[in-house]
Amino acid sequence: MAKRVFLSVGDFSASNYLYHIFKGQREFELYGITDDRLESIGVKSVGRIEEISATGLIEVLSSLKKIREVFKRSLEKIRECDSVILCDAPGFNLRLLKRIKKKKVIYFISPQVWVWGKGRAELIAQRCKHLVVILPFEEKIYKAYEGKNFKVHYLGHPLVDLAKPKLRREEFFKGKFLGIFAGSRWSEVKVMGPYLLKVFEEFSEEFYAILPTFPAFYGFLKEKFKGVKAKVLLNYSYETMAYSEASLITSGTASLEAGLLKNPHLVLYRVNPVTYLIAKTLIRPKFLSLVNILLKEEVVPEVIQRAPEVAKRKLIKVLEERERIKRKLENLREILGGEGVINRLRQLFFEII
Repeated sequence: MAKRVFLSVGDFSASNYLYHIFKGQREFELYGITDDRLESIGVKSVGRIEEISATGLIEVLSSLKKIREVFKRSLEKIRECDSVILCDAPGFNLRLLKRIKKKKVIYFISPQVWVWGKGRAELIAQRCKHLVVILPFEEKIYKAYEGKNFKVHYLGHPLVDLAKPKLRREEFFKGKFLGIFAGSRWSEVKVMGPYLLKVFEEFSEEFYAILPTFPAFYGFLKEKFKGVKAKVLLNYSYETMAYSEASLITSGTASLEAGLLKNPHLVLYRVNPVTYLIAKTLIRPKFLSLVNILLKEEVVPEVIQRAPEVAKRKLIKVLEERERIKRKLENLREILGGEGVINRLRQLFFEII
C-alpha cells in the first residue's frame, strides 16, 4: 500500500518547489493544500493556497474563517496520513505542528528564525523529525538543536535549478520594459498593485510594464494597469527578470529569483499601518531582501512603508547603476549550493518518507 503524505503549503513558491520534487512519482498518495500545479501532479486538495495566504495581523483577521476551515480539514486528513511535510507558512504551519500527534513530520523551508527569534526553532526541533533548510546560514542556526530525534539537512536552494528563462530575449518581448511583481498573496497584491502603478507611471513614457502573476490575480492587475503601457502575463517571471531593464519587486522569494538572474531591482513592501507598527516593535532585521542578507550588504535598495515618490527616486538610481548591481549579484548561485538541488531534495524526501 502506498504511503500517504500530507503537504501543507502556504505560498506559490513552496508549491513550485514541491511540484518539481514530486512530479512523476508513483510511490506516494499525496494530499494537502494545493494550487493548480500541485493538483496537476495528483495532489488531492483539502484547501487552496489562496485561502490561507494572508500576511500581517490585520490582513489575517479578515481571512480568519477560511483559514480555520482549511486548518480543520487539514488536521482531519493528517490523521489518515503516514508523513506530513510542512512548507514555510509559519503562521499556519506552526499551529498545525502543535496539533499533530504520532506522525513523521518534516519541515521544509524554515520560518525566518533569524528575524523572529529562537522560539520557533525550539518548537520545530521538539516536534519534527527532519528539517530541510534552503539557506546556508539556517543550517548553522539549527545545528545547535540537532540530536537523535531531530536532523537538519541543507542541500542548496531549489531556485538555483529553477530560476532560468525558457524563451530568448527576441522571442519574449521587443522593446525596453520594467518588470513589476505585485506579490503572491491576495493581501499583498491588493495593496502593492495600486502602489506599484503609482511608482511606474512616471516611467511609462520610456518603458513598458510587464507584470507576471498568478491566475487568481490576473483580472485585478489587468484592470488596475489598463491606463498605462502594460502587459499582465501568466507565468514568464524568469523571462521578465532576465530581460527587463530593472524590476519593482514586492518583498519575498521574487527578490531572490531576480538576484539569481542578475536582474537589478528594487524591493518594496507596504502593509496596513497597524500591522507595520506592531511588526516594528517585534522585529528589527538589518535587511528584508534575501539578496541583501546573503550578500551582507544592501545591493538592491529596500523601500519599506514609504511614499511612491521615495520608490521613484530609488528606481532612478537602480537604472543608473544597473551594471554595478549585476556584478554584485554574480556570486549568488555559488552561495546557494550550485546546480542539481531539485534532484538532491527529491532523493532526500523519498528516503525520509
